[in-house]
Amino acid sequence: MLYFIGQVLPYIAGSIFLIGVVYRVMRWLKVPVPFQLTLFPAPKDGTGRVTAVATEMVFLKSLYKNDKSLWLWVWLLHVSLALVLGGHVVGIYYLMNQFTLIGLTPQASQALSSVLGTTAGIVLMVALIVLFWRRISDPEVKRLSDPADYFDLLLILLVVITGNHMRLPNVHVDLPAIKAYIGGLLTFHPTPIPENLVFITHFLLVNILLIYFPFSKLMHVAGFFVNRAMLVEAAPVYPTPAGTPVRSSFASKQTVLPGTGTGQSTVTRGV
Repeated sequence: MLYFIGQVLPYIAGSIFLIGVVYRVMRWLKVPVPFQLTLFPAPKDGTGRVTAVATEMVFLKSLYKNDKSLWLWVWLLHVSLALVLGGHVVGIYYLMNQFTLIGLTPQASQALSSVLGTTAGIVLMVALIVLFWRRISDPEVKRLSDPADYFDLLLILLVVITGNHMRLPNVHVDLPAIKAYIGGLLTFHPTPIPENLVFITHFLLVNILLIYFPFSKLMHVAGFFVNRAMLVEAAPVYPTPAGTPVRSSFASKQTVLPGTGTGQSTVTRGV
């Protein structure tokens, strides 16, 4: 069983995750978009569009305008999740000595890394609990929720709880062994998984999450970029001069209007 969890499952999970995400994004991009969806005031150039998408991604401005209390916890969730993911990559690679790059001693770097990682993990866990409580306590949100909404939050919460568990003082985690193990997976030379029950449980849950991700509502992470690309698309100009090239991959989509047959009356965006 440990052989499967440690040396087979990661490749299955990684393959399903990558193929599933790419497949769903490609399907989204092929769906006809018959009408201009640009929100005004629209950015005037490519730099403005990139800035608008980046600003929305970091600050969630749309949510802030509509529900400030929900925004706070959603924003904390996304920021702490980003810190946790980044901390995993940097912390494991440098064995918590990443802050020596800015002049700290190894001891100070390890202490700071531990404090930041623990804080981000706790904030992430609290944000998930608050959002889960909101789903079961707010009548309107509860009415609109389906089982997948609860499952998504619970699965991520289990991953976070087991991750935080590894930071408890009485739990010994061999970070160099984990680094060597992860390195073996990434270079396609897998080695036996470190025999630490908490780490194995955490790692198993992460793999389950990767397998589940492409088929879940968690795909909103990728959908955000597709959606925002349409909302910040160049504003239409009417009448559009004949022969003007389409503005984007979205503008080139065609769709047949209901009741018009197969090709007699179509709507083409941007032409």
